[in-house]
Amino acid sequence: MSPSIQLLCSLNGTVDELPPFFERMEVWGEEHDVPPALIASFGLMLDELLTNVAMHAYQGKGGPVAVQIDFIAPAHLRALLRDEGPAYDPTAAAEVDVNAPIEEREIGGLGVHFVRNLADQFAYRRDGHVNEVLVSRTLPAKA
Repeated sequence: MSPSIQLLCSLNGTVDELPPFFERMEVWGEEHDVPPALIASFGLMLDELLTNVAMHAYQGKGGPVAVQIDFIAPAHLRALLRDEGPAYDPTAAAEVDVNAPIEEREIGGLGVHFVRNLADQFAYRRDGHVNEVLVSRTLPAKA
């Protein structure tokens, strides 16, 4: 197995800093030959998770968020997100009935549904006063 190449970021838990974070992640991906399709799909998952932290855990006021991304060539990304918001396990969120008519659906939950469907691994644990979410994705080998 190849050694991992790491990107470490400390964020302030606001939505305003997400575009520069994702620009940095894309540049890092280009520098380390991460497949563009993997960076794009992984970025969508992280966008959902980090936006939820900013809007729900920190209620738009910000707070510490640590992001560790590991690339294992040729096509695997893994991220560990740590925040100090109230305990919340996104992996335990209720499943969304995507077949229900829109007017009958509950608001929310589609982002977590999206992450569940893209991720190879989606795990949560509470470490003292810190939420930890682990998410990973591997692109399938080309036929």
